[in-house]
Amino acid sequence: MNSEVSPLSSPKPARPPAPAFPLPQPRHASRLPAGLAPEDWARIRQAAYALPQVLVPADLDDGSDDALDRLGAIQIAKAAGGGRPSRWILPQHIPVALAQLDATPLANTLRALMQQRLHQLESLGLRREGLVFTRLCIHPITLAHEAWRIDLSHRVPVPEAPVWAFFRDGDQAALRHALGQAPAYSYQAELALHLNHLVARSEALADSAQLASLLPRLQAECGVPMPFDDLKAALTRAQDRWEQQVEEQSTLASLGRELAFQGYPDSFDAARKLGRKVTLYLGPPNSGKTHAAFERLAQALDGAYLAPLRLLALEGRDRLVGRGVPCSLLTGEESVPADNARVVSSTIEMVNTRDVVDVAVIDEAQMIFDDSRGWAWTQAIVGVPARELIIIGSAYAAPAIERLLQLCGEKPERRLFERKQHVQLMPAPVPMTQLQAGDAVVAFSRRDVLMLRDQIAQNGHAVSVIYGALPPEVRRREAERFAVGASDILVATDAIGMGLNLPIRRVLFSTLTKFDGVGDRELSVSEVHQIAGRAGRYGMHDEGFVSVLKEAEADAMKTLRQLLPKEPRAPRDFKAPVAPNWRHVETISRRLGVNKLYAVLNIFMQQLRLDDAHFAVAELEQMLELAEVLDRNAIALPLQERFRYAQAPVDSRLPMLVDQFHGWAQNHARTGKAGEPHFLDEYDQHGRLDRMEQALRICTLWLWLDLRFPGVFGYVEEVIDLRARLNDGIERQLKGKKALWQRRGR
Repeated sequence: MNSEVSPLSSPKPARPPAPAFPLPQPRHASRLPAGLAPEDWARIRQAAYALPQVLVPADLDDGSDDALDRLGAIQIAKAAGGGRPSRWILPQHIPVALAQLDATPLANTLRALMQQRLHQLESLGLRREGLVFTRLCIHPITLAHEAWRIDLSHRVPVPEAPVWAFFRDGDQAALRHALGQAPAYSYQAELALHLNHLVARSEALADSAQLASLLPRLQAECGVPMPFDDLKAALTRAQDRWEQQVEEQSTLASLGRELAFQGYPDSFDAARKLGRKVTLYLGPPNSGKTHAAFERLAQALDGAYLAPLRLLALEGRDRLVGRGVPCSLLTGEESVPADNARVVSSTIEMVNTRDVVDVAVIDEAQMIFDDSRGWAWTQAIVGVPARELIIIGSAYAAPAIERLLQLCGEKPERRLFERKQHVQLMPAPVPMTQLQAGDAVVAFSRRDVLMLRDQIAQNGHAVSVIYGALPPEVRRREAERFAVGASDILVATDAIGMGLNLPIRRVLFSTLTKFDGVGDRELSVSEVHQIAGRAGRYGMHDEGFVSVLKEAEADAMKTLRQLLPKEPRAPRDFKAPVAPNWRHVETISRRLGVNKLYAVLNIFMQQLRLDDAHFAVAELEQMLELAEVLDRNAIALPLQERFRYAQAPVDSRLPMLVDQFHGWAQNHARTGKAGEPHFLDEYDQHGRLDRMEQALRICTLWLWLDLRFPGVFGYVEEVIDLRARLNDGIERQLKGKKALWQRRGR
């Protein structure tokens, strides 16, 4: 018998064994510590999303996988869809990570615990910068002049071992003991000498009252950690700006001698001369801070209320008129003077920085952190010429606002407000079929608001809606319908988080994510607080509740539970955004002989970097886009008129609107007139909802331009009439029973 095995019956070759250490990059296996067990590597992989020892590319300045690879790090996981970054760990941190898991085993609460300890570290002045932990140290420096005290902030590296120990045990006392006393500042003697020299130089230039405004400026510079040479230069610039201000006040010299970006607050001459009394009214939504501010404003000889939205400017005007205070209205598209007006209620972009008033109120000051509109709050805070200035905002914004006021030589007082009743987190999501009168359902797009409106209406509820594309008049009518009980459910975007007084008992999130113009992201802590805070309005409901719809994404309730207990935080290393005004544009153009608006704006952006410890250029992309076309098609217009055009509220997402805008400007440059408003014949109150909303944007833009170019646009009565008819048409559709979200123009 043949003992040879047939090829058909030969055993199959054995499969190669699976790698003991599954790695996205197998070559990294050589970097693993000797003796590491596969099961320990598996533990690290499972917990990578929560371990503080794990790195992501954003932790490095380079922000790339290659940078981590060059450092010898080991890749744990590749980047994944939805924005999840790749994850890495340094070989020497693998034993530390395993010790972390021994002390704090992997569980659903691990990530939250690590985040909590990270926040505790930051409260102690510790934070991670790249691969190094640094500690914020504050050293008092006493100056020769009247024993002035300046607190110097600087950061020093700290050993990582005590920090890792804190992540394991959460023992703050042990961490403080391990770190010991803050090390001395290496340049303390040189810095004290430099400060004393600056103050001595200043003593010869001004009286004691003027000299007192130098201290907050020097403190503002020393409060930002920076290299010693940069700090010396910043202090010298601060003293130079102060000296220039004193000189200008003494000689009544024109502010045009100084470019604004060499000292932005000092470009507001009227405000700097006043010695303003500034008070911050700080507290959460529904804490009564706005009511208290209006109480003071109503008593003023004259004043201004600066609102974040046209709707709130309208509310502010009516609020004061209801108290017998004559009040004018000024927004981007309308000026409605009142006889014997004592107060002007306006949108914040319309702030008057020339005429002195008795009292001014700036509302929703935490909007200074807004990427697109924050510049308007910077301008108002430093520039409004009021003998008494009240700034209303959330407490987390106070340090940034106080630093800005210090740069003006001003020291504000704080007045704290407590919420009358707290918002309670409900134990479970709420099904859409169990909505109750007084509920507000929150979504974050026009399409989702209309879809929810239709679905809720099918269950027999009368529904009001509020979203950004609605004109203020319609938003107000919808809010009033809900307030008087004509509708029992409100469906709204985060527009309700901005000051509207509504009888909401429960706020229910339909989602905890929103599209921010770039991509979908989770709501921030401040957004959740601002919206949830609308529940349980004092005087309307005894209590307020917040939850999510059961139809929301699966982890929405979990996300809400995580975000609601957290305190809102200001952006790290925040710099106040600044946009150019005509004084900046005119000065740059005159001094440098430049007539192209696009070039002037670019110079402004470059030169402002000279003072980038405190200020940053606002997002000017749209202004630059408009300026480039205006320079090409309407160059015959004077520079100041092109600058006005470039500030227009043109929605760049509507090409038709952009084309009309440039056509009007081109006609103006060629003939002195914008031409006829053909849109008056193209739209009426019987169109589709999205078409009427589009027409309203055209009306708003036309009225905005007419207010700034008298005699060029005209047809104001006809445009206002169309706007009123469109408002009625939109309101009629919203109150109707027809489904809206499935129709064109989602």
